[in-house]
Amino acid sequence: MWERLRPWIFPVSCLGCGAPHVALCAACAPLPADRQTERVANVAVRAAGSYEGVFRQAIVALKGGERAYLEPFAALLADLIAAGVPLIPLPTSRRRQAARGFDQAVELARRVAALHGSVCCEVLVKRGIAQRGLNRRDRLEAGGRFRLRTGAVLPELAIVIDDVVTTGATLADGIATLRAAGVAVIGGAVLARTPPGRNSRR
Repeated sequence: MWERLRPWIFPVSCLGCGAPHVALCAACAPLPADRQTERVANVAVRAAGSYEGVFRQAIVALKGGERAYLEPFAALLADLIAAGVPLIPLPTSRRRQAARGFDQAVELARRVAALHGSVCCEVLVKRGIAQRGLNRRDRLEAGGRFRLRTGAVLPELAIVIDDVVTTGATLADGIATLRAAGVAVIGGAVLARTPPGRNSRR
């Protein structure tokens, strides 16, 4: 009920152009030409666009707890991956999930799965320190970010879902954990890729 009432109580408009009823319209969202692909742990990871400009502002708003971006972002991710393949989100920490009120990677994966008629397999648990504020070397040296959820039922193959790829270290950790458990990770999809040189310690 709340999800139905929310747009009426808090009207949504496009962050880029102000178009009503959508948080990020098709005209302001990344175009197919903006898509990028890089290999992480020998897996092709596709990004809808670059982590800059209006798109970056929208992702930051999502990370800040704004749910209105989930639907348009899920549509972007759905265009990056094949239908019918199980999806595994790379979850955030419990602390960040509590602060935002939701886990953005999990919510995105659920919506993409619904669009594709596939399944979202929430089998990973995040542990360790947050990556924000770490430089490239510290991100790459950090390890053991994930463990398997107790009693998790694992798919034979999967595509991993996350929000932003910077060094690829988080994705690589998630892929390694899944491979060690026998899951064949055949691809990855993220909203955005951080431009080279943008990752530095604050």
